[in-house]
Amino acid sequence: MRVYLNDIAHVAKDNETILEFVRRVEKENSIPTMCQDDRLDNFGSCRVCSVEVARTKGGASKVMASCHTPVFEDAHIYHQTDRIKRLRKNIVELILTDYPSDKVFPDQGKKPTEFQKTIAEIGIPNIRYPKGKNSLSVKKDSSHPYIKSDLSQCINCYRCVRACEEIQGEMVLGMSGRGFATQIIKGFDTNFDLSACVSCGACVQTCPTEALTDKFETKTLLPDEVTRTTCTYCGVGCQLDVSVINGKIKGIQAPDTAEVNHGHTCLKGRFAFQFYNHPDRLTDPLIKKNDKFEVVSWEEAYEFMAEKLLKVKKDYGADAIGCISSSRATNEENYLMQKMTRVALNTNNIDGCARVCHAPTAFGMQKAFGTGAATNSIIDLEETDCIFLFGANPTEAHPVTGARIKQLFMQGITSIVVDPVQTTLAKLAQFHLQLRPGTNVALLNMMAHYIIKEGLVKEDFISKFTEQYEAFKAHVLSLDMEELEVLTGVSKELVKAAALAYARADHAMEFHGLGVTEHFQGSKTVMLLSNIAMMTGNIGRSGVGLNPLRGQNNVQGAADMGVQPHQGAGYMDVNDLANQAYYADKYGIPHMPEKEGLKIPEMLDAAIRGKFKALWIMGEDTLMTDPNTLHIRKAMEQLDIMIVQELFMSATAEMADVVLPACSYFEKNGTFTNGERRVQRVNQVVDPIGNCKSDGQIIIDMMYRLGYAQPTGRTYDAEKILEEIADVIPFMKGISWERLGQNGLQWPVLEDGTDTKILHKDGNFKKGKGVFHHFDFEETPELVEHRKKYPFILTTARQLEHYNAGTMTRRTDNQEISPMDYLEINPLDAAEKQIGANDTVRIFSDRGSVNIPVKLTYLVKPGVVRTTFHQPEVFINMITGNVGDEYTLTPEYKVVAVDFEKI
Repeated sequence: MRVYLNDIAHVAKDNETILEFVRRVEKENSIPTMCQDDRLDNFGSCRVCSVEVARTKGGASKVMASCHTPVFEDAHIYHQTDRIKRLRKNIVELILTDYPSDKVFPDQGKKPTEFQKTIAEIGIPNIRYPKGKNSLSVKKDSSHPYIKSDLSQCINCYRCVRACEEIQGEMVLGMSGRGFATQIIKGFDTNFDLSACVSCGACVQTCPTEALTDKFETKTLLPDEVTRTTCTYCGVGCQLDVSVINGKIKGIQAPDTAEVNHGHTCLKGRFAFQFYNHPDRLTDPLIKKNDKFEVVSWEEAYEFMAEKLLKVKKDYGADAIGCISSSRATNEENYLMQKMTRVALNTNNIDGCARVCHAPTAFGMQKAFGTGAATNSIIDLEETDCIFLFGANPTEAHPVTGARIKQLFMQGITSIVVDPVQTTLAKLAQFHLQLRPGTNVALLNMMAHYIIKEGLVKEDFISKFTEQYEAFKAHVLSLDMEELEVLTGVSKELVKAAALAYARADHAMEFHGLGVTEHFQGSKTVMLLSNIAMMTGNIGRSGVGLNPLRGQNNVQGAADMGVQPHQGAGYMDVNDLANQAYYADKYGIPHMPEKEGLKIPEMLDAAIRGKFKALWIMGEDTLMTDPNTLHIRKAMEQLDIMIVQELFMSATAEMADVVLPACSYFEKNGTFTNGERRVQRVNQVVDPIGNCKSDGQIIIDMMYRLGYAQPTGRTYDAEKILEEIADVIPFMKGISWERLGQNGLQWPVLEDGTDTKILHKDGNFKKGKGVFHHFDFEETPELVEHRKKYPFILTTARQLEHYNAGTMTRRTDNQEISPMDYLEINPLDAAEKQIGANDTVRIFSDRGSVNIPVKLTYLVKPGVVRTTFHQPEVFINMITGNVGDEYTLTPEYKVVAVDFEKI
């Protein structure tokens, strides 16, 4: 398409607006805007972006808003004529009639706002119109811990209203009044703190003035430097631009160019950075002497650790030692941790937090497909027709992805939610299957039954690319739907309708979370979800697939690096002699440990039996996050030595013999791998606090003291270690620090640097053919053994404001927003026990009891209660149990037999 800009011909793209065309051609923002934001639908309310458009050279022209007017063949565009300049100046003049005169120019030491830049570009007009009075009467709102408003500076561009709706999907902000009285309102004209605001900050980032700001004044900072890095909180892997002044972090923005988060992030990524230099940070190595911690030098700590570990190894053997690595640490650090465990300590006793979250995902998907990672990319949401959300609450746990899913739900996409709780997305879904916790297998068998009966299976795909389907088919067709209806508590007609909606969609995309994996039948549920995808052909294409929502920021990467006792780096079986030889050759040692290692629960059980003597924990608060706290405490008390690397004195660190102060992600380099297999750079932003060292440096230092010389040298160099990883792990062969750039690469990465957006394309499964499995529902031993005495089912969940044990977020203003864990109880159950909304109850199980305040809600069914697990004052894992997934031992946090009583 030929289009003329100032009478010079250019080629325009299809569906390009005039604004996009001019920006692309001139490679700059030569047309000013006020209401336009690339992340939002074009609105055309301010008209500052107006241009003249004619159909022929010298012909009659019209004034058009360039932001929402598409280009057309032979259009003649003139964007800097005198007529347009007068129009723009007049628009600004009208706005300035009711705008604070002291805000026309930036304050000293501040960066100009977008509006101030626009004023400077257009020129400050003489104000000819009567002065408005609205800007003088508006009150400032500082009620919220992070977000502030001064609506005297509001120019009514609607960007904040649209961002709240179009990006976050909350609709908290609106416009009220007419004429000069027009103003932004929060909720039902209340303040930010009392509104339903989720504190994402999208409104602040888009606001072109200082009408909306944050407490850090991030938009107008004049930083010494801005560093791009990857967020440390959840598996979305948001990119962040971190502003530093005088060596301190002063603010964070979400970059528009980030492929993962597209200029958006949640309150944790944007605001919850104050933990990094909190007074509670550990700054020196500590050794416990006479039951009290004493500050020691790094040299003394290392010597003590090496002496103790080598003594345990000599007296009890290498398998009496084990390590727990961290999904908060980088890939390079996790790689080094598993390598040190296997090469320097000579044991496969290495595990990580995937053990308590997504180990069943990896196991189940490996059994079905050959790989245990997400088959598709989040960008595929743009191409799907159906979203099947099973046991996940992404608006709380994966907020940026959750917001994108919520947008599609609100737009009417076919949507299915399976969850025992009426979550935000469940309320919006077309189908909410509110099953009894623990009956996932039964419900998936019902769905498969109806899909087969209605003839909606993709027979061609099944016959070409899968095996063992006939056995699965015979099994599910033999099941009694009435019996399963009673078991699950979900109408069989509703299950049928949801199943058929999924099967009939051209592109159906599944997402699952810990509501799938943290169950007795967790791995079986993953395999049945894989069946559902394969039988309908929803695998190996865009807009489909099986996509686990990974909990922590690098839980995918930690597993990739070999942080599990049965698989080394790259998921190679450590029991296989050929793999042992491969690793030994790569690591430059005679041989590798020959026996598969212990999982975390097995390490703790062995410690109680006196068979396991030394435990090294990196960045995990095992005592608080793992189940049955008293059991864990008993195990830790039996150890000869326990070493903990941490940011703060956690509950686990308090029990340690040695505590080592580690760097936060702001203080080191490395990579994280998000839930869509995207490896992204973590770039050091500030210097380490106190005498802290990176986890990688600590491990390398100890490798030398344990007798192994790390080939990359004595200094932790993330780039060099990534080179070693690429040499060891076949599916990361083409990754390098330089190639990762700003948006990373999704593995597998070929040697030429080509990455992979979709796995198993065209039925090419990693293991050759996709494998169907079939299982009967089996009641968890937790309920079989304890339901009579403890008649309620407790299920646990994560909260938006916090991150797992809350070690970091509790040391930010997030704690002010969400200071407590609550027990959510259905009002009918509460009434029977005479419990009121403001009461505190004692909740108890076979393991113990804790006191917790109550929140009455119909979001949970009668017989089910729910809580979060972020606050040490509650310590909910005092009552969770030892039942775990049959294959991976992942704890069953989602089904705990309990009772409760009013205090």
